[in-house]
Amino acid sequence: MKTKTLEFLSKHINSRLVTSCVLGLSLVITPAALADYVPPADQEPPSDYTGQSGPRGGCEGKGIPLTALAPQSHVGQTASTRPTFAWFVPDSTTKQIEFRLYEYGSNGESQIGEPILWESSPGIMTLTLPEDKPELKVGRTYLWQVTIICNPDSPSEDLITSAEVQVVEMPSALEGTFVDGSNKSDFYAKAGLWYDALGEALKLADQSRLGEVGSTLLENLAELEEAGLTDGETEKEYQRIEDLSQIASNLQ
Repeated sequence: MKTKTLEFLSKHINSRLVTSCVLGLSLVITPAALADYVPPADQEPPSDYTGQSGPRGGCEGKGIPLTALAPQSHVGQTASTRPTFAWFVPDSTTKQIEFRLYEYGSNGESQIGEPILWESSPGIMTLTLPEDKPELKVGRTYLWQVTIICNPDSPSEDLITSAEVQVVEMPSALEGTFVDGSNKSDFYAKAGLWYDALGEALKLADQSRLGEVGSTLLENLAELEEAGLTDGETEKEYQRIEDLSQIASNLQ
């Protein structure tokens, strides 16, 4: 009887130890959080330059258009002076693409440096502001624009999308918070730093795709912007929100 009691206690103790170890590991090895974007409390409306133009879809005018993956109902924020910009390319045909950056000043906007040129590829494309370009300044608002050249002889056929970005100080509550990269996107999203949240999420994704965290972020943005629509909004604005949802669903 004594032997059986000892065996029972030994199994019980071992089971408790295994459970404790599993729980301990779960606190250390956490999966990437699914971010929930919270717009900044001091959000500002974008200028009239923000938006997109050109035929829907690719150069053939079908499907989802060239789309900036950024807020359009307010100016998205970043705490980085070299943020990552992201957009959706609808066309499988390789075309020349231009990235331009403008700074707002007292005399309107002025272009920063020469446009960055390369070739388009379908799906999600990104650009982190390179070292040979002037870094952005805290407290300033910028317009970034992506253009796909469909026909060099006919600029009216170009596909254009643009959005604004405001550079802010890193919130003091986030300083020294990150243990590893798995939780950065979530923290940035909750702090209202759209560009930093999406940039970190895309690091976890396959090339040309959003990944699970990026897809969740984009769907969350679409829901927020849809909730903010009023009866006076145009069909184009409703369509853009539908496009964001489709991109989030199709390119996870």
